[in-house]
Amino acid sequence: MAEAKARYSAIVLGATGNVGGRIVQLLIRSPLCRKVVAVTRRQTGAFADPKVFEVVVNMDRLEEEVTPQAQGVDVALAAFGVGKGSAKMAEEEVRKIEIAWPQAFCRAAKAGGVRVCGVMTAAGADPEAGVKYPKIIGEKERAVESVGFDFLGVYRPAVILGNSNTPGVLGYVMPLLHWAMPSKYHSIHKNDLARAMVAQSEQAFLAIAQGNAPEEATVKILEFKEMEPFFVKGESDEPGAEQACEDRFHLQPSGCAPATGFRSTRRKRS
Repeated sequence: MAEAKARYSAIVLGATGNVGGRIVQLLIRSPLCRKVVAVTRRQTGAFADPKVFEVVVNMDRLEEEVTPQAQGVDVALAAFGVGKGSAKMAEEEVRKIEIAWPQAFCRAAKAGGVRVCGVMTAAGADPEAGVKYPKIIGEKERAVESVGFDFLGVYRPAVILGNSNTPGVLGYVMPLLHWAMPSKYHSIHKNDLARAMVAQSEQAFLAIAQGNAPEEATVKILEFKEMEPFFVKGESDEPGAEQACEDRFHLQPSGCAPATGFRSTRRKRS
């Protein structure tokens, strides 16, 4: 009975993208995860595993349509955004994809009972930044924090390797430059990013399931240094299962460590 109580269900936004597709595969493999709800904009048929339930939604009605699908779900994961494609898009459209839709997803998840959430943003996120994209991503973080999950993990990758939007040569070049840059700007393989998001979320879920929920809403910022302990040696070289299918938007290119509990990098504003 105790083992049954420790299993969780998850809902994923961005499940057909580079990082999100890997997240779904890790959830399928996890013995702790019993069900995965994959939120998509059109039927893909990309998920053959019986553990996965694909839900097609109208993104402009995201909160309304996801809320009933999130009932009884424990963990929400959002790996969704435009990444480098933002430079070619109108700011209003970027804000809808980067802020409005992820916030709507998080609100729906919270309404359904989700207590643990993980959201992919980007290195350098700052709502006060003078540059458009870091400012928008900073506002994205602020928007999802306002939802008030028991535990929110905010994952800030820099250059994400191993995805369809990043030239393969960078996988060789970027690590050679790590010595000269702050760790938060180190490149990260999408498989490692996905692993960190799943592993940290599982730790937070298990802590809550064991009666160790935080006394107040906790936000943990994970940059490269905080994600690195979750990486599994050799996993970034694993072929296949990286991407369920190509999405129209360029998802931001985005393992197991000892439990870290609810140590927070930043507390949500009251």
